[in-house]
Amino acid sequence: MKALTVARKEIADQMSSNKFLVVFGLLLLLTAATSFQGAKSYQDSMDRFQEAQNSENRIYAPDKPSVLDAFNTLTRGVNFPLVGGLLALILSFNTVSGERDRNTLKLLTSYPLHRDSIINGKFMAGIFTLTLASAASFLTASGIIISLTGATVTAEAATRIVLMLGGTVLYMSVMYGLGTLLSTLFKRSSSALMGGVLILTTFGLIVPQMSFFVADLMVEESDEGVSTPGQGVSESFKKRMDIQSSIRKAAPSGSYTHFMSYMMGQDPTEISVSRGNGDGPKSEPSIGESLNSSLGVLGLLFGELVALFGASYVLFTRQEI
Repeated sequence: MKALTVARKEIADQMSSNKFLVVFGLLLLLTAATSFQGAKSYQDSMDRFQEAQNSENRIYAPDKPSVLDAFNTLTRGVNFPLVGGLLALILSFNTVSGERDRNTLKLLTSYPLHRDSIINGKFMAGIFTLTLASAASFLTASGIIISLTGATVTAEAATRIVLMLGGTVLYMSVMYGLGTLLSTLFKRSSSALMGGVLILTTFGLIVPQMSFFVADLMVEESDEGVSTPGQGVSESFKKRMDIQSSIRKAAPSGSYTHFMSYMMGQDPTEISVSRGNGDGPKSEPSIGESLNSSLGVLGLLFGELVALFGASYVLFTRQEI
């Protein structure tokens, strides 16, 4: 396939570029730093759990921590949706506009290559490079967490980690698709990069804050407050949380964060209230249940990927060079 020829050249160019090496190096450093934090948090939780087990009063005993809890720092501590999205944009913002900047686009299309082979090859190269970058980050995090905590990674935990890696590649592919579309729309790479950073910042920082504002406008705060004794959280608080969750999922970064929470056995739409009644730990969902819960956000991410790549494909194959 001619697209594979284009992909091989793009992969070589991407992985040897200074911009990729700098952002990828920063991503690994942040991953390592937050993995140390995650390992320490896991160890502290395990110490509290073991101390409670040796105590006669187990009414307020904490649940046994999972090694997956240490991976919370990857999405929250390092803000992987923002840093990973930036890496994807750095790789894609000059996919097409960079060829225009160098006056090589006409030369490229003069070769016996169909335009669809060019855009397909560039997209294949981006996904391959992002997969390698994501796998390196997860291997770094796993190695640090396991070596520092000595925790045993069960088959279920390993499966969840692999699924989290797959979700990460899907999210970064969406952001790569966004960069490719902007690179096709704008004639200058600088404009594509500025537009991508603006959209990424909106998704990662502004939309979450806006969700609080919209939820407060749509649902009035009741006199019950956040929770009521013996009844858990109030209905008004639940409604606000549901609205916030729906707004955040509209952005790719929000869908990705929700998916990661599901894969760690958590429910991002559930409000935790300390039981303190000795009922014991809440049973964790199975992998199948977690996947079933995440189908909605996975569908959103996949739909966004198809829409962004489809728009890039149509524009590139039909626009005047």
